[in-house]
Amino acid sequence: MLSRLLRQLLLSVIHLVMDVLVAVQNFYKQLSAKKCSLQEEKTTKSDIMKLLEHVPRITKGPKHVVFLADTDNHTFSDLAHIVIWSLVAGIPYVSFHDITEKHKKGIPGCIKWSNKPDLNGYSNGIQAHTVNINIFTDIDGRARIAQCIRSIAENKITLNSETNDFTAQDLDKVVSLVYPPIPEPEIVLYTGVSCCTHGCLPWQIRLTEFIRLSLDHSVNIDSYVGAMYKYSRCDQRFGK
Repeated sequence: MLSRLLRQLLLSVIHLVMDVLVAVQNFYKQLSAKKCSLQEEKTTKSDIMKLLEHVPRITKGPKHVVFLADTDNHTFSDLAHIVIWSLVAGIPYVSFHDITEKHKKGIPGCIKWSNKPDLNGYSNGIQAHTVNINIFTDIDGRARIAQCIRSIAENKITLNSETNDFTAQDLDKVVSLVYPPIPEPEIVLYTGVSCCTHGCLPWQIRLTEFIRLSLDHSVNIDSYVGAMYKYSRCDQRFGK
């Protein structure tokens, strides 16, 4: 009897300690978020200077970067920063995969910012060029691939094939017809604890590197530059 009471007491103490730890963790996250919101939201000149300093040292840069965006954790200013940093880094394609819960408001069809930094007409030491931006949702993932296969099965799309065999190259051609003309992404940037694709472009991310920016969902220039360095050090051996 006494042993049972001791076990119950011990379990109660453990639950109490865990509740306190969770409360402290939540308070820390809220405090960190508040500090981030108090910071200047526009891209500062120091961010641009840091990129111009580090980009020439990066030996291998991506052509297409995807960011897993959740409006519960990321502001539109965060998304605008990703675009501007990519412009300076010379990345021509930036895509946002909206992972916001369906019953909540996601990313709008356009991203606006009021304080675009003065790049003086140059990025990465060369004439500034256009960044192509795309916004994808879960509809553009497995559902779109299934639609492609269904269209082939129903002969809605004709393949120039001499046999009845269906190959990966055939699907690749069909996918290129229903998606925007973009290269396969080399990097998917995400925040938070878990690394999950969230159905992001399942056919196009075969060789994509998933790189975490932060655990607390913050987006800053240091983590962005760090992600570019991490990708440049990646050695994909392709089975060699």
